[in-house]
Amino acid sequence: MHIVVVDGSRTGLMILHRMIEHRGDLVTYFIDGQEALDFIRANEDVELVITSFELASLSGSQLCWEVRVIADGGRPIYVIAMSANTDLEHVVGILDAGADDFMMKPPRADELNARLRVAERTLTMQRHLIAMATVDDLSKILNRRAFFEKVEQVRSGLQPDGALSMILFDVDHFKRINDVYGHAAGDEVIAHIGKLRMPPDAIFGRIGGEEFAVAIPDVPLDGAMSVAEYLREQIEGIAIEFGDQEIAFTASFGVSDLAAGEAIGDMARRADTALYHAKNSGRNRVSSFSPLSVG
Repeated sequence: MHIVVVDGSRTGLMILHRMIEHRGDLVTYFIDGQEALDFIRANEDVELVITSFELASLSGSQLCWEVRVIADGGRPIYVIAMSANTDLEHVVGILDAGADDFMMKPPRADELNARLRVAERTLTMQRHLIAMATVDDLSKILNRRAFFEKVEQVRSGLQPDGALSMILFDVDHFKRINDVYGHAAGDEVIAHIGKLRMPPDAIFGRIGGEEFAVAIPDVPLDGAMSVAEYLREQIEGIAIEFGDQEIAFTASFGVSDLAAGEAIGDMARRADTALYHAKNSGRNRVSSFSPLSVG
C-alpha cells in the first residue's frame, strides 16, 4: 500500500516513520500540505493519507477536502486525520472536511497500526465495489457505462487542437459460435478478446454482447485505422482450444474521430455506421467514417 504522511514538523514525521516502518508499505513523507496534494493527484497508486491538521501552506481541512474530491471521482483513498485538539466540535469539523478517521496527536503506535488495518479492510472493500460497478465480469475490461464515462473525462480535458478517435468492433457470426459450440465457447471468445494487446493510454470496454469499443486519445483517424488493423490481425490469429475442437473467429471494425465541438455520441454513431459498412462489405475488415469522408 502506498501511504502519504503529512506533518508540519520533521519530528512528527520521524515519530510516524518509526511507528509504521515495520509494515513494509511504500511511504512518502511531506511537511508541506500543497506539495502532498500535488503528489497525491499525480500518483494514482496512493491509497492512504495520514495528515496532521496543523499544517502551514495548506490546512489539514483543505487537504482532506481536496483528497475527498479525488476519491469521489472513483479513486479509493482513505484519510486518517490527526490533531492535538480533541475538542468534540473540532473533531466533528475534521470528519465533515472529508477525513475517514481521526486520531489524537501524538498517536500511540498500537492504535495507529490498528487503524491502518481498518483502512486496509475498507480499501479492499472499496476496490471490490468499484470493480463490480465498472468492470465487465467476463472480459475483465470496462463495462459500457464506465467506458463512456472515462471517454467523456478524456474529451473534457482535450486541448482545442487535441485528437480523439474511437474504434467499434464486434465478433463476426458470434451467434453461430454459440449455436455450434455452445455458450461456454462464446464466453471463451469474449474472454480472449479482453486480453488483446492495446496501445498505451487506450480505453477499452465491452459495450454489448459481442461488441467492443476502444477510444484512443491524441491519435487522429489514420492512426486509429492502423490500430484497428492491428487488433483485427490479433483476433484473426486467435485459436481457442475447446474440448477436442479449435475455434477460430474474426471481427469487423468501424473507426471514427471526434470533430470540434461535438459530443462523444456523435463520434460513436459514425464509428457504428462504419462498423456496419465493414460487415456489409464482407466482414473481417476495417472501415472508417469521419465527418468529412467515408472509407
